[in-house]
Amino acid sequence: MKKYGYLFLLAAMVMACQNKSNNKQQQTEDLPKQDTVAEQAPTDSLAAPDKEIVYSADVDSIIDGRILLPSTYRVWENNDVSKIINGNWLELHHKNGSYYVQSASYHIENEDEEPCSGLPTETIVPKEDVLVFFNIPTVQKGAVDSVAFKNPIIEPGKPFEFTFQHDNYKLQATGIQFHKDQERGNPHARYTLKLYKNGQYIRTIIDQTQYNDTASELAFIGDLDKDGLPDFIFSSPRDYEEQRMIIILSGSAYAYDGNVQFDC
Repeated sequence: MKKYGYLFLLAAMVMACQNKSNNKQQQTEDLPKQDTVAEQAPTDSLAAPDKEIVYSADVDSIIDGRILLPSTYRVWENNDVSKIINGNWLELHHKNGSYYVQSASYHIENEDEEPCSGLPTETIVPKEDVLVFFNIPTVQKGAVDSVAFKNPIIEPGKPFEFTFQHDNYKLQATGIQFHKDQERGNPHARYTLKLYKNGQYIRTIIDQTQYNDTASELAFIGDLDKDGLPDFIFSSPRDYEEQRMIIILSGSAYAYDGNVQFDC
């Protein structure tokens, strides 16, 4: 009888442990599930990158053919500007203290022979005070939220801070001092401009190594693609015989470049 008693007691203990384990498992399954989110880079950064985005003046980081300037273009090798710009293009113009994006409004003036190059030219003459013409799908029509600034050149050691959509931004430069004549004449001087948001590094938006008596100058800050983040336009020629505008959009890892050469 003792033998059967011990067996009965052992079986009861095993069943009790199994019930306890099953109850614990059932309690675990009944608990609300918690999502586990891996640490990620902020998704509201200028380009929402997985790693630092560095913009440089190299050809592979610039999208050409999307920007035209209200300027005179030389016609050579059938490269007529009148065949590029059309009704699908937009313009950014300044009027009554505000900026607007609208369909491009302009006319073309022709010249048979430019005195300097001897080439025929086409000049894009805008109806409004246009900063740039562009053919960029993400840019939206309408009034543009913009930021006013006094000094177009951001010198190293003198960061420019501004507020946009309740966030604090800072543009901080290193490299060439544009106000120093000996550096402005150096064609290989480097200038780097970095953007910070609420104290955190976002991206490098200018990293240019070619300057020949020129400077990188801030031309515009505002929300061109209407995503609530600031976009930038810079005048950044590499030589004194070049006009060059660069658009840096918050949602693009690449810059858009437009330039006009007027060297003799």
